[in-house]
Amino acid sequence: MNRKIALIFLVLISLILSSCMSASFSGNYIVGKGKTMHGNLFVTSGTVTLEEGSRVTGTILLTSGVLRMDMNSQVGGDVALTSGDVYMAEGSVIHGDLILSSDDIAIHKSNGSTVEGSVTTNIAPFIGSILAKGILLYCVLPIVLLIAIILGLGTWLGRQSKKKPEVIHATAAPSDDAQVKLQNLKKMLDDGLISQTDYEAKKADILAKM
Repeated sequence: MNRKIALIFLVLISLILSSCMSASFSGNYIVGKGKTMHGNLFVTSGTVTLEEGSRVTGTILLTSGVLRMDMNSQVGGDVALTSGDVYMAEGSVIHGDLILSSDDIAIHKSNGSTVEGSVTTNIAPFIGSILAKGILLYCVLPIVLLIAIILGLGTWLGRQSKKKPEVIHATAAPSDDAQVKLQNLKKMLDDGLISQTDYEAKKADILAKM
């Protein structure tokens, strides 16, 4: 039972944490060839590289740097860039919107690359949405849920342990009257007044009536 509970608990943790946002505050962030990064990606500076055939399932927010998308790489959500450049190789796809903070940001698209959503320089609504929904939905809420699951599981296990009765095996002491009868019965056996069979039968009868 405990092993099943532990397995369910680990699965829940994995599902919750898989939705959280990955973040890099400096340097380069690389999603390896053919790899998939589940959730959103937030990078403050440096270069974000999606190697050939790789995928980010959520949204990419890059505050300062360069986004490089190699052949057949994909972004499942939006891409927001406050400064830098975007390079999209053949077959690369942004399934959401490409949101830029200004017209100065250059978009280098190869033939066969696609932005399925719109390309816009109005980044304010996106930032508001990230603050209002993204952080709450992808970071705060999973942590709260995780704490609630831990507390709930601990409470349930505590109640289950209290429900288990303590089994005590004890032999009842014979009453004074029964003890006297048994003593007399043993004396009769020793004196040869009754047989062993009669003794055992009468003894069982006395004990049954206690």
